Amino acid sequence: MQKEFDERGLVQEILSGNRKAFVNLIRQYEGLVLHIVTPLVGVTEDREDICQTVFLKVYEKLHTFKFKSKLGTWIGNITYNTTINFLQKKKNISLSSLVPAEDENFFLEQAAADFANPETIFVKEEELGQLSIAIEMLTKLQKTVLLLFYQDELTLDEIGITLEMPINTVKSHLSRARNSLKQLIQTDYDR
Repeated sequence: MQKEFDERGLVQEILSGNRKAFVNLIRQYEGLVLHIVTPLVGVTEDREDICQTVFLKVYEKLHTFKFKSKLGTWIGNITYNTTINFLQKKKNISLSSLVPAEDENFFLEQAAADFANPETIFVKEEELGQLSIAIEMLTKLQKTVLLLFYQDELTLDEIGITLEMPINTVKSHLSRARNSLKQLIQTDYDR
């Protein structure tokens, strides 16, 4: 999860014209933005365009942020709405893999660093591959909720605010995602 930092100070710095502060904001929240956009549009050129559009909107609308929620929740909401608007304009976007190849290599290298036994490394690589395939089979919304909950460590309330849905709906999507992953992975092991 992101480190604790002074959101008010950062916003004030940006509003007073400090460009480096805005670069810091982008670095702080680029992972969150990607975790919302990627499951919805995949790893495409569109993803980069949407992410750039999101940060432009954040910059343009930052003066309207009133600290009624976390800055990340507000940015997540802008991201989700921007992505949904994009998808409505361009309906035939195909999903690519959820994890770009370079990220997958990072996870495999991390697994290798964590385990000295080559057999264990091989098993972990296979499990990661199976998990990636299973996640790809989830609905776009389930992928988004799953990433926000597990990778960005947002609370259910924060996800609800970000995706503009009731907390029970968030819980439902998260529960369905978990159950689907469990079934998909179990089916793969049973083969």
